[in-house]
Amino acid sequence: MSKKPFHYELKNQVSGGAEIMMYGYIGKYDEFDYKRFQQVFRDALSAHNDLTIRMHCGGGSVYEGLAIYDLIMNSEKHTKVIVEGMAASMGGVIALAGDEIEMNENAFFMMHAVTSGCFGNKNDFKNGIQQIENCEQRLGKIFGERTKADEQTIKNWFDSGQDHWLSSDKCLELGICDRVIKPTKKRKNQEEAESITNKTPEEAFECFNLYPDEPPEDNNINQHTEMKKEAIFSALAAEGLAGKLTALSSDKEFEQRLEELFAKAKRTDTLENELKEFKVSQAEVLISAALRSGKITGAEKEEWKNDAIENYALVAKSLERMSGKPDPNAGLERQKPVIDGDKHELLNGREKWTFSQWQEKDPKGLERLNEEAKEEFEKLFNAEFED
Repeated sequence: MSKKPFHYELKNQVSGGAEIMMYGYIGKYDEFDYKRFQQVFRDALSAHNDLTIRMHCGGGSVYEGLAIYDLIMNSEKHTKVIVEGMAASMGGVIALAGDEIEMNENAFFMMHAVTSGCFGNKNDFKNGIQQIENCEQRLGKIFGERTKADEQTIKNWFDSGQDHWLSSDKCLELGICDRVIKPTKKRKNQEEAESITNKTPEEAFECFNLYPDEPPEDNNINQHTEMKKEAIFSALAAEGLAGKLTALSSDKEFEQRLEELFAKAKRTDTLENELKEFKVSQAEVLISAALRSGKITGAEKEEWKNDAIENYALVAKSLERMSGKPDPNAGLERQKPVIDGDKHELLNGREKWTFSQWQEKDPKGLERLNEEAKEEFEKLFNAEFED
């Protein structure tokens, strides 16, 4: 039997709770094995209603671990597992037996292929391989029953030949744990980060005064933000703007990310201004045509124009349905410059232009087309805005 210490402590006896600390490795010659664990486990639950198992385990024997897993699973009393450092390999399997599973924020689960040793003839080796495969099938079933991981993900944990370390957040996502325990203490800059999570990115950037009136010659951003990096990262992450940054990223990476965001913000402002100018131009053409046709008065022009800037399609449809004042020249035949038969000269080479393209590329030409080729103008308009 192992001489290494096995930790057990009764706690909260009034409320009926006990704790077992599983710190170390699983095996007959390690910190805990099934024989010692089951005795401590049964003693704890014989006098207490609830049990908490605090785990920092690096794994160990598959068979010892499965026996401990079954022991916990077969207990009718409530068991909570708290992973404090890591639940690796068989330690993770044992953790999955808990009725509740909690993880410290910086704790990890680790899954990998079963390993074994073998000595003997070829049949011995074949039997060894079969034994490993049987163990992996059993463990895979446990993972499948307790987690949200799909079959291919679980299979990859065994077949990839790698150790798969899963953070507490990933474990929460996969249903491996039920809750992540956050640190209770807060640093000053963490408190500052929380106070800006409701700000826009622009407001958050302003909070930190990243560059003084005269930037230092080496442009070392962290001369002024060394205590602010965590707050900056929290602000960016809250808005989905952190990109590849982490709290451990270098000063240069922080600086590059902020410069990228500033550049994108400038490009966005430019595009917004161009869009606004286009909307104004588009509205002016539409309202001018409505004014000439008598559908609106000069006094109403600005109000209609503002509405058209906000919602061009709705205003255009409304004006289309309105009747205007009689045209005194309605019976007169106007001379129309013609090219290629009865096609207006402005349409030459522009046959595929839409009404919107006319507004964007040649608004004055569109206005002229409205005056000189009313039918063509209406065809363009109806093709785009008619129901």
